[in-house]
Amino acid sequence: MVEHDLAKVGVASSNLVSRSILILLLFFTSLFSQPLYIDKTYCIEEDTLRASFFGYQSSDDPIILTIPKERVQYTVPTSTLRAAFSDHNVTIIDSSDGVVIFRRNCSLMGKADAMIKLFLKKFQEASPLVMIDEKPRISIKTSLPADFQRYELIDIVISDAMLKKNSGSFVAVFKVGDRNKKLYFAYEMNAKVMVFKAKHNLLNGKILTNDDYESVWESLDALPNRVITHEIPHNAMIKNGVKEGQILTDFHVDIKKMLSKKSSIKALLKEEGLVIEVQATLLEDGNIGDVVKIKTEQGKMLNAKILSHHEAIILE
Repeated sequence: MVEHDLAKVGVASSNLVSRSILILLLFFTSLFSQPLYIDKTYCIEEDTLRASFFGYQSSDDPIILTIPKERVQYTVPTSTLRAAFSDHNVTIIDSSDGVVIFRRNCSLMGKADAMIKLFLKKFQEASPLVMIDEKPRISIKTSLPADFQRYELIDIVISDAMLKKNSGSFVAVFKVGDRNKKLYFAYEMNAKVMVFKAKHNLLNGKILTNDDYESVWESLDALPNRVITHEIPHNAMIKNGVKEGQILTDFHVDIKKMLSKKSSIKALLKEEGLVIEVQATLLEDGNIGDVVKIKTEQGKMLNAKILSHHEAIILE
């Protein structure tokens, strides 16, 4: 019994020593290793970036990176920064996706907020269904004019192509003295729009119901051409097969006509004050108000305007 108790004491002592060592290791690791956060984008004013710029705290503040003076935007692989800090006992916490971007003139000489506000207004006016999650990041594509502070922003022009992208360019119009001047800017943002995805495979000729698709938010950059974003049209029909999970576009969907080809219809012929009624067959699909080809019981091919589900008037 004594030996058993002594064994228990030995095990407890061993566990206590192990925990003590672990605590000491954690203490010394936290003491000598500091986390360093590497972001995707940085705004810079100076050309030489020292370790302290990235949050490194030490009496030693080595130069990590030098940005060429003529570059408005400068990109480096994250591995370059990792290598620069490899001898400084830091823990790298990386959110850069492998590439770090450095930009000058982020405040645009105090005009950044006004430009962001007008950019958002113009973008939302042109694309009201788009939801922008956060403020866009705007930067000049070339160097800012030395006298940019006296430029007065009067308009922003965004092309239709840019309305479908999370990053691109736009034109800003400024009043400078008695004349207008255009400058080109770049933007980046996180925006998405509600689209419709097929819940299962959809075959040609399928009339869409609510059970066939679901509404989801998708990034602008993930959208195919001619995507349907507002609502699925009434009487929408699949004209090109769709696979489960595929986003619906105008290429996939057609609108089923009210009257189908080969339907029987009463055709009215007005002649010298008389109305002659004949039976005819539609040779194509059509809606009320459409002019379509019909074929009478006598075999005549005529044009007729559809008046209702049951009648059409012969035009010739």
